[in-house]
Amino acid sequence: MTDRFNPGEADFKQALRDFVNAIPRVFVFLWEVAPVMFSIIFVLMLISSFFPAAILWTSKLVLDGVVEAVNTHKDWTLLLTPIIVLFVIWLIQALTGALSNIMQMIMRQKAQIVAQGQLMEKAGKLDLAFFESPRFYDQLYHARRRMWGVYQSCFGTVTFIQQFITLGTVLGLLSVLHPVAVLVLVGTSLPHIWREARFTKKRYKLDADLVRADRLADYLARLVTFRDTAKEVRVFSLKDYFTNRYYYYRNLYLTAYRKLVIDESYVSILLNLLGLIGVSGIYIYAVMETVAGRITIGDLPMVVGAAQQSRTQLTGLISSGGRFYENSLFVTRFFQFLDLDPKSIEGSLSPPTRAVPLAFPSPITKGIEFKDVSFKYPQTDTMVLDNVSFTVPVGGKIAIVGVNGAGKTTMIKLLARLYDPTHGSVSLDGIDLREYDLPQLRTNISVVFQDFYQYDISASDNVGLGKVDEIDNRPLVEIAAQRGGVHETIDALPSKYDTILGRTFEQGVDLSGGEWQNMAIARAFMSDSQFLILDEPTAALDALKEHQLYERFSDLTEDKTVVFISHRFSTVRMADLIIVINGGRVTEIGSHQELLANGDLYSRMFNTQASRYVS
Repeated sequence: MTDRFNPGEADFKQALRDFVNAIPRVFVFLWEVAPVMFSIIFVLMLISSFFPAAILWTSKLVLDGVVEAVNTHKDWTLLLTPIIVLFVIWLIQALTGALSNIMQMIMRQKAQIVAQGQLMEKAGKLDLAFFESPRFYDQLYHARRRMWGVYQSCFGTVTFIQQFITLGTVLGLLSVLHPVAVLVLVGTSLPHIWREARFTKKRYKLDADLVRADRLADYLARLVTFRDTAKEVRVFSLKDYFTNRYYYYRNLYLTAYRKLVIDESYVSILLNLLGLIGVSGIYIYAVMETVAGRITIGDLPMVVGAAQQSRTQLTGLISSGGRFYENSLFVTRFFQFLDLDPKSIEGSLSPPTRAVPLAFPSPITKGIEFKDVSFKYPQTDTMVLDNVSFTVPVGGKIAIVGVNGAGKTTMIKLLARLYDPTHGSVSLDGIDLREYDLPQLRTNISVVFQDFYQYDISASDNVGLGKVDEIDNRPLVEIAAQRGGVHETIDALPSKYDTILGRTFEQGVDLSGGEWQNMAIARAFMSDSQFLILDEPTAALDALKEHQLYERFSDLTEDKTVVFISHRFSTVRMADLIIVINGGRVTEIGSHQELLANGDLYSRMFNTQASRYVS
């Protein structure tokens, strides 16, 4: 998997194959979204394809009847029948068109909802390694932008069929004048096929070539408009810089797009002029035939209308074919994302070697062991961990310490099996983590990350996400909140546990950094996992809150094996075992007192921090 996603670089023949393969998938997709509605829309669109010819023919009958009534003094009321028929056709056309439009708008919304849901399903299943790749974000961006094409491609097909039927019936009326008139009309319209093929390919390539610039512009717009960045944008006066960069990347696309549109317009003007010459010739010939008496007065407006409509329908058919082809090419990117092979990226999780993955042990009997573990992140060459070995005993409280960038958080990601080791193994009860059922493993390992997310949803749901199957179990949520030290904060909110947090939505209440961290800890305690991992769990807590949490720490984690990272040695010294990591290697293992006595990195770090509190 290369760093850049650029479908425009691919063989265009492959794009055509993807296009052909996408068509049946599009129909299946919309059938699954709403089969009854899809069928009704399809039938209505096919019925409506016969209306133009019917209107032209009935109008001819009315006009011929008028001429005959004038010449022979027949009763004009005889013309009421074709007039009524014409009125009924107009009425049915209006009703079917209105019904079809209503159903199409609803269908389009339903298709959008399902397509977005499928993107979410797919992205949620992919390994974390994908989210380290810019190419993946290009693919996701393309898929999200082009998912509307699923609907457009399907009904583009129906529209194409509809226009084809309409064209056939109208050309049949035109043949009343002379078969050559049909050939003239078709001949002067055929060059539009070349235009559509040429510029569809150019638009497809333009979109592919500039996806990264388009995504950068979107990112820059978010930097100026999102709350998370609002403070720094103002403090460092970044608005103009980000806005100017936004215009730069957007103008890259605009410049290329403008050139493409102008080039296509020149060609279209010339081809439309050719088509008008053909229609004008047919018009002149029709007048000559009418004067000569070879066609009737009623035939004249019919064939002239048929010629004009045929030209419109023919160029529309070609344009619809081009748009259908273009939409189908673009929608292949939606399906390409859904079809992403979970193993197509470096660093993806390895599947179990056995047919049926092992159930997670309950309870754990031996603990977790790192054995000769080395690791580098996907698409990088630097080993973040190098030949790391240690054991986490069952029920133990293990602290991992080290300088920033030493590899501490990476070890946690391996423990939670967000990644697999590049070399070596991480085993549970003597068996490689890769052999266990992954959903069960995730259920039994609860993690509070240093960069935990602040969910702008209710306080109750914020805690309940730790065990989503019990998210509506308010008593369990309150117990977890009490254990995490956030119950009093929630209880003081305007609507208590039903209060929306954050400032994204109306009446939302924001929390302090420490309160948000307590919320994340409570979320971890919501889970009944056997293994608890805490990455800087008290970094945002004040000294009093930290002390209160760790006073209860042993009771709160009595039934759990705990691994935590902390730079606060008042916290670290409570651990049963301390692992010191430096430069991706384990350099010291022991208790607080043992490591102090060694006089190495741990001792120096502890004494440096302790000296800050000595007057």
